[in-house]
Amino acid sequence: MTSLLPLKSGTDPSADRDLDPELLGLTEEQADEILAAISSMTARRILDVLYDEPRPTSEIATALDSSVQNVSYHLERLEDADLVEVVDTWYSAQGREMDVYGPTNGGLVLYAGAETTTPSLKRALGRTVGGIGILGAVSVIVHLQWARSGPFAPARRVAPIGAQPADPTLQESIVQFLTGPGGVLLGAWLVLIAVVAVRWYWHRYRPAREHA
Repeated sequence: MTSLLPLKSGTDPSADRDLDPELLGLTEEQADEILAAISSMTARRILDVLYDEPRPTSEIATALDSSVQNVSYHLERLEDADLVEVVDTWYSAQGREMDVYGPTNGGLVLYAGAETTTPSLKRALGRTVGGIGILGAVSVIVHLQWARSGPFAPARRVAPIGAQPADPTLQESIVQFLTGPGGVLLGAWLVLIAVVAVRWYWHRYRPAREHA
């Protein structure tokens, strides 16, 4: 007789689990517990399986061709090290509850030395300044081409009859650049660089420094 109880719950245990990678220095206290938990190849294979898809103990054992008792032992150690957790509950054909395990993070990264593993703010600023210099040069070239382009050329100041037309002052040249296509192009690039820099700082540099 077929059981009316579902084998799996109606929700995907992987859904809504947007996990961040875990950065852990080798000298941190938690490193000893984690290294002890993953010292066995079986434990590492369990983690690999669970990163692919959350599963109950019996399915993990089947995937690894191991016993349920052996998998349960390593799952307990991984859970104590805060590497896996119960993310859902399924039911067997006999109606028995089965805990579904999944990783507690999006990836485990063990590192030695913060300077080699965290993004360099000084290097990023250097690249940004260099990029702005290149973009500025390109913008000036665009402006000069526009300034020489026939009917779109900026008008010179009116000079007395017979006199040579006066060249624009420095202030007028700056205004012409800022209001021309070169200035608009440079402004758009600067805004884009600022947005990318802010996203890099909040999503890469700041989290990495907090874990360092």
